[in-house]
Amino acid sequence: MKRKQAPQITNAIWFPNFLTRCVHEFMSWFVNKVNAAKPFIPLIEEGLQHAERIIVINKKCGAGFETVDRLLDEKIKRVFVDADNFTASEEGLYLSVNSFHQFSVDEAKDILKQIAENKQPVVVVEGNNDSLWQVFGMTVIVPLTVLLTAPFVKPFRFVRIIFTYILPILPFVTFFDGFMALFKLYAPKDLDELTTSIKTGGYSWRTGKLDNGRGGKVIYLIGYPVG
Repeated sequence: MKRKQAPQITNAIWFPNFLTRCVHEFMSWFVNKVNAAKPFIPLIEEGLQHAERIIVINKKCGAGFETVDRLLDEKIKRVFVDADNFTASEEGLYLSVNSFHQFSVDEAKDILKQIAENKQPVVVVEGNNDSLWQVFGMTVIVPLTVLLTAPFVKPFRFVRIIFTYILPILPFVTFFDGFMALFKLYAPKDLDELTTSIKTGGYSWRTGKLDNGRGGKVIYLIGYPVG
């Protein structure tokens, strides 16, 4: 498997929660501003053909479910399950948005195995990939954007200004964590490796990449019961 369990600063227990919050808020704000979550919607809607509500696999990260929530039909019920104590006991479409790379191989396999064994559909979407364009974006464009937009990120926080311009911790952490996240991504071949090891009959898996409309790709996995 190409994917690696690389460290990220915002996952470290010593890193202050208020700075982690600032990083995550920026990522969600930025994704909403450039409408980067829009390519996920057709994939989620395909998954909803097999369920009537969404079960959000709730993992602390930036640019997570909140970036697609506003784009989905408000009539669809949302249920949140704790990713760190995951059990696939609910019925519905299990959904992971920009956070599946945070799970180790064993954790990711266990989550998918539970969902498949309980005959529930699942959609995993990631807005990043390991292309050269994505590397350039995460290492150059995103840190520059942190510097240029800090006063405009919502909600406004004075600590964001302090730790962007006076003590430039946030631009560095956003750069470092974004770069490390590229190593942690499950590419389609990695997702295929995970799913082929799950011996559950009557279940179909599909993985791949789709154009994001901005010169890049999104990675996805869709699974659902058949027969």
